[in-house]
Amino acid sequence: MVKYIYTPLSRPDMKTLVLCVDRDDDLGTKTGISGPVIGREENLNASMALGLADPEEVDANTILSGLQLYDDLVKRGMDAEIATISGDTHVGFQSDLILTTQLENVLEVVKPDRAILVSDGAEDEAIYPVISSRVKVDSVKRVYVKQSRSIEGTYYMIIKTLQDEKMRRKWIVPLSLVLIIWGFLSLIVKIVQFHEGDYKDIGMLSQMALGATAVVLGVYLIGWAYRWAERTSHRLTRMRRSIRQGSLAIPFAIVGLVLAVVGILIGYDMALTYREALLPHERSLAISILVFVSGCVWFIVFGVFAYESGKSITAFLQTGKIKWSFIVMMVSVLATGFIIQGSVDALEYFLKYSDYDLVIIFSEMATGIMIAIFSSVLNASLRREAERKSAASGA
Repeated sequence: MVKYIYTPLSRPDMKTLVLCVDRDDDLGTKTGISGPVIGREENLNASMALGLADPEEVDANTILSGLQLYDDLVKRGMDAEIATISGDTHVGFQSDLILTTQLENVLEVVKPDRAILVSDGAEDEAIYPVISSRVKVDSVKRVYVKQSRSIEGTYYMIIKTLQDEKMRRKWIVPLSLVLIIWGFLSLIVKIVQFHEGDYKDIGMLSQMALGATAVVLGVYLIGWAYRWAERTSHRLTRMRRSIRQGSLAIPFAIVGLVLAVVGILIGYDMALTYREALLPHERSLAISILVFVSGCVWFIVFGVFAYESGKSITAFLQTGKIKWSFIVMMVSVLATGFIIQGSVDALEYFLKYSDYDLVIIFSEMATGIMIAIFSSVLNASLRREAERKSAASGA
């Protein structure tokens, strides 16, 4: 006869942690409440604050679902505690590092024997391996928010989803890039055909409309996803304030813009001269692009130098300190210029457009790489020095 041993649902000495996860820190962003939030009253207040800040926020329902589960466990006579941990708006390594730190704080305070994970989807559950490596996870509860099945409800849900900046970047930006790439490639083909046709086929201009529309629509959608209009308005406001204060950043920015525009015009003129010097069947679009880049790269580099120099001088006059980030950035831009120039010269050499000396090409590439390495080492050393000073001042 086999004897079955009944095991109770939970031993009195075992403690269960109901853990709610907010990986993208909607709680902190919308209410200012930073994690971890430990305890029933604290989580109830946090959920109410989040619900009042955004009644349609799923994370508020997640915390409420965790509270319901916690109350159910307590009614069963189990020793339980509830906590909410929140990450960062930059979902990934940064948010997971914050979540891990908060999780260890919760485990140190609560000292649970096991945990139940409560989340609103796969994004929050991505941290499951981190949690399970530190405490035994008995269950995962996913929260689903009920939606109306009517057409109006679906339309409303789509509109509210598109108003979420994170969702816009996740779905709209890839679609925008597809439109821009497709439209740009379509335009390039038509422009080359129009140019090589000696400008006689005017009807081809109407064939460019679809590609141009795709590019414009793609750029508009990206601008909408990243709020370019609002950022441009803020920049114009700061620019007007800088002009009234006599900032040197504006004149240097104008010089940088002029250099960049001149470089683009010179590059275009060089590419046009190359095409006019050859017969139609000898022309190459690849060579035209390389000639254009070769003609404008250094003007753009020095334009960036001028713009950043104005910002650095203005900051020095206002604070009396030189920003080391300016030096690092300048060195990086210089390295980029050498690498681009060396790459263009190498491609022109292998495509047999020019007879550059290979020693010069290798020298340009090597100089760019060495400057880039120096920039990385300088940036790392300056960062360590800043961290050391911060630690010394904190101590």
